[in-house]
Amino acid sequence: MSQRQLASVLFAVLGAFIAITWLPQLVLSIGVWRAGNQAAPAAYAITLLIAAIITVILGIVLVLIRVRLAERLFPADSRPLVAQDTQAVALSVLGCYFIVGSISRLVGRGRIDWSAVTQLGFGRRFVLGSTRGCALLGRCAISRFVHFQ
Repeated sequence: MSQRQLASVLFAVLGAFIAITWLPQLVLSIGVWRAGNQAAPAAYAITLLIAAIITVILGIVLVLIRVRLAERLFPADSRPLVAQDTQAVALSVLGCYFIVGSISRLVGRGRIDWSAVTQLGFGRRFVLGSTRGCALLGRCAISRFVHFQ
């Protein structure tokens, strides 16, 4: 299995996980919106609904574009995976999870959620800089205790 194939599989798993775990939130937000002002103010209910819809859509899109995303992030090679390759894939998938989570928290808010902005920045950095991050991780003292071979 190559780095690109592993990334494609993990992006599909992550997209399915995000979409499935947010489906109950989607149903709940529809219920809150339908209940009207008895359950919550209309603006709050609509914000919940929009965030849930966007998150489920992003999860489905991640499943659909998993191959193209893996092709853009990782080179095509047929050599066996080493620990650094596996760590790079894991960091990029974790970065996608951070990005989707932060987007759902930023949508429809009347104010800026700085923790979501920070999470979005870290997620972007994990996705785009996963190879360099793994090289740095490989030089850290704590990584000498963990061997993935």
